[in-house]
Amino acid sequence: MRKNKKQPLIEAAREIGLSPDVIIRFISFRWIIPIDYPLQILDEEDIARARLIWELQHEFGVNDESIPIILNLIDQLHTYKKELKKLSR
Repeated sequence: MRKNKKQPLIEAAREIGLSPDVIIRFISFRWIIPIDYPLQILDEEDIARARLIWELQHEFGVNDESIPIILNLIDQLHTYKKELKKLSR
């Protein structure tokens, strides 16, 4: 469950130095799914994901077709990490 700071898309875009249109594009590809889609409210996880996507594309040259694969792998790693943490308690 997400339990962190939430902010409108425009503020989130400003925070990470991107155009709101870039984040809207990420949303349209469903690479980011805002916690409140109609109002386009993003949380810290969404913002971190947008920053990661931007870095993958512009610093590492990753193309649009590869982004979902990378995001899926990262999501799997996070899931496994959470499960491992539960098992180690």
